[in-house]
Amino acid sequence: MADAIIYVAGNADAYPVEFYDADTGRYEGMIPELLREFSDASGYDVRYYQPEKGDQRASLAEHRQVDIVTAVGGETFSHADGGEITVLTAEENGEAVAYRLLLTDVAPESLLKDLQSFLDGVSAETRTGLLVQAGLLDRPKDHSGLLIGFGVALLLIAVLAAALGFMVRRYRRQVKEMEKDKEADDVTGIGNIDYLNRYFGQYLNDNNKILYHLLYFYVDTERLDRSGGRNHTNEMLRHMAMVLQDHTGDTDILARIADGGFVLLRICLDDREEQEWLLPVLDRLENAPWEKEGDKFPWFAIGCYRVQQDDHDLNEIVFDTAQCAQAAYREGESFRVCTDAVLRSLTEERQLQKEIKHGLANGEFQLFLQFYVDARDGRILGGEALSRWDHPVKGLLTPGDFVPLMEKEHLVAQLDYCALGNACRFLEEMHRIGRDDFFISCNFSTETFSDADFAQRCEEVFRPYDFPKSNLIFELTDSPAKGSAKQIAENLERLRNDGIGIALDDFGALFSSFHEILTYPLDMIKLDKHLVDSLGTKGGDSVVRGMISVAADLGLKVLAEGVETEAQAEFLRSSGCDALQGYRFFRPVPEYEARKRLLRKNADRSDP
Repeated sequence: MADAIIYVAGNADAYPVEFYDADTGRYEGMIPELLREFSDASGYDVRYYQPEKGDQRASLAEHRQVDIVTAVGGETFSHADGGEITVLTAEENGEAVAYRLLLTDVAPESLLKDLQSFLDGVSAETRTGLLVQAGLLDRPKDHSGLLIGFGVALLLIAVLAAALGFMVRRYRRQVKEMEKDKEADDVTGIGNIDYLNRYFGQYLNDNNKILYHLLYFYVDTERLDRSGGRNHTNEMLRHMAMVLQDHTGDTDILARIADGGFVLLRICLDDREEQEWLLPVLDRLENAPWEKEGDKFPWFAIGCYRVQQDDHDLNEIVFDTAQCAQAAYREGESFRVCTDAVLRSLTEERQLQKEIKHGLANGEFQLFLQFYVDARDGRILGGEALSRWDHPVKGLLTPGDFVPLMEKEHLVAQLDYCALGNACRFLEEMHRIGRDDFFISCNFSTETFSDADFAQRCEEVFRPYDFPKSNLIFELTDSPAKGSAKQIAENLERLRNDGIGIALDDFGALFSSFHEILTYPLDMIKLDKHLVDSLGTKGGDSVVRGMISVAADLGLKVLAEGVETEAQAEFLRSSGCDALQGYRFFRPVPEYEARKRLLRKNADRSDP
């Protein structure tokens, strides 16, 4: 349950009843202490506005920005009819002066009654003790007249007892505030995982838990970091916290529990109501205050789970919903409901994730090859190394089933080196039977390519083999991360010195492609399938023909992937493309079938 926030406009110079202490950075005195005790004892979160230049009370009251305004003597401010509580009447310079709390018309209806009831229970001795304690603070102005008047009216022992009681209560409050600080997130100021655990235990029970929905807001902080740096990421996290706070009710629990994870537990009757609530939230988050208009991209996703009667483990609920949110993010969705079917799928995915390392160690990832053919005569020139997982239970799995899981577990590099080893063994076998006219290209992620030890690890894999190293082609895929270009260039240069061929994959898919053919030591480029699909249009034909011409001028071989029709093949052939790959010629086949095809006499050409 979130406390109702009550804002107070105080008098910064009414010592010792109420004053602002610059050393502590907060209001001190009898009234602030009473309001803090009231906050501790009630469901209200009482906060003072920090003083600015001049007295802001009149302006804050007039513009309905506060719930309570403190007034001394004849001071009056905009407040609700009847919304006045006298806290203290004292004699100053022979005149009675009242210190009052004026409630504005934006204050909760229950506040007047609750606050009056609390103050009625505070004895005169306690109030005097608070004044005495405030008087112990060294202030520049002399306001001793008020203290003297009260000192004469009460027995000294009562005053001292009240002061001692106040000091004990203040100590306890300080301890409580220290504990509260431990439950606050440093970046956003909202609750953290400890806060979530405490309130979950306090407010959700077997009678009400089915009323709650748990929403997990996943934020791609890594991408935000790359886009604008950590300060920019923190701005976005604070923006999300602010938006969620604005839409959080008194019965809701909001916390940031991970670098890129917010949890909101809120009472909701059904999924339709939940989605209606989400519309304005999504609108504000999707129109976040970006530094640059060009930086806009999907940066978060939400998973929603209805808490069940038999749910008792908060960690398990949060984990499942977080997985749902991350799956939604990967598939370009902003919101996904965690249904039973979705959760079962996530469970199966997690199980598969656990089995990946075992599969890599046991050689379950097998080599498949998709052949390249000579553009002029259809003769098989080489093949692209592809991986399939021969799962002992699920059967043959394609990269779409396991690569996203590997990326989450940072296992892609292991798959890359596994595929390289399989390709080297195949090339060694071809070398032994005299097929040194056959090459294999291997894909590597940019992350793997940019590792400082990449070239060394590759050499450890292929150095024991005798096949001509020129028959091994490394494909650099997609655009490298900022700052990694130098390391990649160094790795490529070392590998080329070993005789390895270097190809730029997906050429034409990114604006950076032309920059990369000038940056890296390349032997060939591989035209992206989207370019091949564009053939037959005036623009597509011109772009592809121009790219092939540029590559030829630079002395680079040109391969084209995704060729599916004879018309595409004929255009690429006539435009000077060197090699073609696609379903028009061959589909990916396991290595044993590739071996049979290459060994079969006069079978090294594609089928017509």
